[in-house]
Amino acid sequence: MAMNSETIEWEVAVDDQNKSTEFNPFKGGLHCGKRVRTNPHMRAFWAATLAFCLAFVGWFAFAPLLSVVRVDIGICDNQDAVNLLPEAEKVKGCVCKKACKAAIGNANLAAVSFDVFTRFIMGSVIEYFGPRLTDCMLLTWGTIVVSASAAVTSATGLMIARFFVSALGSTFVVNQFWNSIMFNRSVVGTANATAGGWGNLGGGLTQTIMPLAYRFWADGVGLPMGTAWRAAMFLPVAMYVMLIPWIYFCSQDTTTGKFDVAVLGKTKKAGFMTYVKCCTDYRVFLMIFQYSACFGCELVMNNTLALHFTDEFGVDLVAAGTLAMSFGAMNLFARSLGGIASDWANVRWQMQGRLWMHFISLFGQGVFLFVFGLIDKNAGGWPVALVVLIIFAIFVNMAEGTSYGIVPYMIPQELAVVSAVVGAGGTLGAVIATNFFYKTVPSNLTSFKLHAAYVMFWALSCFLMRWDHLGSMFGGPKTPEEEAPKVEEPKAEEAAEGTQA
Repeated sequence: MAMNSETIEWEVAVDDQNKSTEFNPFKGGLHCGKRVRTNPHMRAFWAATLAFCLAFVGWFAFAPLLSVVRVDIGICDNQDAVNLLPEAEKVKGCVCKKACKAAIGNANLAAVSFDVFTRFIMGSVIEYFGPRLTDCMLLTWGTIVVSASAAVTSATGLMIARFFVSALGSTFVVNQFWNSIMFNRSVVGTANATAGGWGNLGGGLTQTIMPLAYRFWADGVGLPMGTAWRAAMFLPVAMYVMLIPWIYFCSQDTTTGKFDVAVLGKTKKAGFMTYVKCCTDYRVFLMIFQYSACFGCELVMNNTLALHFTDEFGVDLVAAGTLAMSFGAMNLFARSLGGIASDWANVRWQMQGRLWMHFISLFGQGVFLFVFGLIDKNAGGWPVALVVLIIFAIFVNMAEGTSYGIVPYMIPQELAVVSAVVGAGGTLGAVIATNFFYKTVPSNLTSFKLHAAYVMFWALSCFLMRWDHLGSMFGGPKTPEEEAPKVEEPKAEEAAEGTQA
């Protein structure tokens, strides 16, 4: 039975719906507050953030190790010659231009494909199980699949393993939904952006910790190449085994306890027609592809950057991972910056301000992605590429933050489904880009330029988004927000009653 909200002494300031009106992720210290009942807001933030962050480590564990894995599973174009080399020289001796590049392209495509489906259905899954159990189930799945991926011995096995492990990416939908029902609109942009950004930071961490884990087993322990990278795959598994019990026992779905759809101001769980309703709203449709342009781009970079620095600039495994990590490291602040900028613009210019911040972030991303595609070892080398990459990454992450500063306003009573389909759009963007811009294009530099055009196209679609009660990039609302066709969220007592039913 849920505790009556009037008896709870909240550790943060809350509104009349018990949503936190402040965002202070470090309030309460390492324990995230005294009890889960008195500070569910920050516990939900950390549970959602850590789940998404560590999900990235398992999801993209193969990416920074591919220069080793491709040699071990025998997919180099000159594999016969590589087999004759001493083990220490095999990685540098691998030529990966035709069949090898195609095999890795197929694996990279698989690494984002299953996630499109699981993200799409995640709205219904969350409404049925609640965000806490959903995260636990996804991480349990990750534990099983990442463990099994250590048994990969062929290009086909690599593709299958990366396909099924991609479901871990759906922790993002939980991440954004959970924070949206815990924080007031005045800070939800910042909360969502920080949770998503610090979660995405896992993509950057993966680029460094997986090569280091490989080096530990190969150089420190002395295991052969094939055994060392397989042992490294159990690092994310160990992380999940520790995190799952903490989420299960130390967090809760809502401020009142177990999740109920009454929290969203409705009485029925999402069904097929709910998805039709959301996807046929042209603004949701545009946001799906705008998010495909920013988050989809980040996923592609997570898959390609380490190999790009190895093949284009000739740096070694650990150095390439470190350079690639600089992209993901911008998540530490840049996605939050996008959310903060969106909230700031909303205070001054309402939705008009949020849309302009979103457009500037997306278009800036496209510009600097194009510039990144102009740099090779003869035109600036890796130091210049690194500087441009960092600026590009800041715009990418800001665009992701501004996206989910807008999402909670789109169809408020269908927040779970809108969060899910927009999140699925992010992964769909990686599928589109990988298939059309990277898989069959010989040069990554050309791929980056083509991808930049895709990003700028969807940035321009921001001009088309408008609501009568919220406005557009070129004007304010035409009708008062209270006249908008939406279902109001219930008061805390009503939500509690729905939870107890």
